[in-house]
Amino acid sequence: PPPSHLGPTHSSTRVLSGRAAAGIGDLLQHPQPGGSPPYRFAADVERNPNFTPSAPNTRRRPASADEDEGRSDEHNSDRDTAATMRRPRRPVPQTHARLHDGFQLYRQLGDVVFMLQKQQRQDNSPSGQQLTQFATMFGGGEPTEARMAALIDALNQRVITDLSDLTDLEPRVVLQRNEPRHVLNTRLLMLQARPKGARLVSWNADHVPVRQHGTAQQPLLSHVEKAVAMRVKDAAFDHTTADTWYYEGARYTLLDTVAADAGACHNNEVEACGLLTDSREPPDDGHGPYWRLHYLPAAVMVRPIKGHAPNTVLADLADFASKGGAFTVVPRPSPAANVTVPAVNTGTATKNVRRVNVPLGDYYAVTDYFVQGRSFKEECWVADLSVPPGGLKRATVYVLLTRYKTLNHIRLLRPLSTTPDERRRVVQQFLAATKLDPDLAAELRLLDRRATATRDRYAPEYEHARHLEERWTTAATTT
Repeated sequence: PPPSHLGPTHSSTRVLSGRAAAGIGDLLQHPQPGGSPPYRFAADVERNPNFTPSAPNTRRRPASADEDEGRSDEHNSDRDTAATMRRPRRPVPQTHARLHDGFQLYRQLGDVVFMLQKQQRQDNSPSGQQLTQFATMFGGGEPTEARMAALIDALNQRVITDLSDLTDLEPRVVLQRNEPRHVLNTRLLMLQARPKGARLVSWNADHVPVRQHGTAQQPLLSHVEKAVAMRVKDAAFDHTTADTWYYEGARYTLLDTVAADAGACHNNEVEACGLLTDSREPPDDGHGPYWRLHYLPAAVMVRPIKGHAPNTVLADLADFASKGGAFTVVPRPSPAANVTVPAVNTGTATKNVRRVNVPLGDYYAVTDYFVQGRSFKEECWVADLSVPPGGLKRATVYVLLTRYKTLNHIRLLRPLSTTPDERRRVVQQFLAATKLDPDLAAELRLLDRRATATRDRYAPEYEHARHLEERWTTAATTT
């Protein structure tokens, strides 16, 4: 058992109570898509500790004021300047204000810094330590061509032969791009349905024109226009899929937050437990490999899985033990997107369209952004680390390698190289991906200095913690 100081009632558990603290996650992972990382301007701060980005002015000096001052004499200079200060000025972009305010907040968090030396997902086995060493090359460690070649060779030995061989392990795949996700997710869902003898059900999303403000109601899309809209990437419709495959027990990720208390939160993982078809839907005749619906279902019933069930909220429900707090998800329109469709006279025309479908996203195939913060442990995760057309991102390799427990737990979707020439090229591409962003590299150096100062300041506490760890390790070994 753990020592008493780690118990829930010990005073050490409240050492940070009442103190301001900030948790920003692992800086080496992906920053927020479309956002600015907290280490923005770190290189400037390293060069000049007093650096601060220019404050966002809410007013902008008119050009005419400068012209007036250029023509004025010394006697009128102060008067013109004072008048200029009172003139209304244009606001600067809000992004500038967010960058400035975020910088000020982040840099004022204090000087007490505790730095973890590695991701705590790898164990201390030889395979776990080897994986940590490989991952370190993408986290600021010193990469060498020999070590990178060893990584490529080790990963190539972890390539799977066929996804269907892993069906019993309920595999999930991590990709670097969104485009192939849905096709691969559908295949994995079908693989899971087959051994369970489950009846597959499929339906297409609907597409409807958007009525512009002040205009007449738009006519419904033709069959050809709907077929064209079906081929538009899911990302254009906020990842609302063009079709959905279902069986009772299939798993999905939620695309919306509609009832947080019930576990209906964006990206929560759910399991299908019922289907309510449209009243116009003909009954299933049982023929064919799946049942193709003619209409969108009225609702899909799902329940949270993998710790997402809100026990404290729903435990009093009469059917909670058997149903797990199931709730319904109904079709809804996605954000609008412009779709180019065939037109009679002009050849093509652009229409503003929404996709209507049940907001259930892909569960079996996800991206590296989705798995940030996740530990794969003993679960079967298959990674695709092949270099994409746009090049390999450092954070992608770092995130994927550090999710696994050991190198032996990694499964690769496809080989990184198949010929000696391709191997040499891939080694160089992976080496190029180890380069840190200048701001990130500077921030890591700044944090290391502050962490060293923290360790020196609290040397007795660190020594006490080391003795406690030794006692705990010794007790665990003897028992």
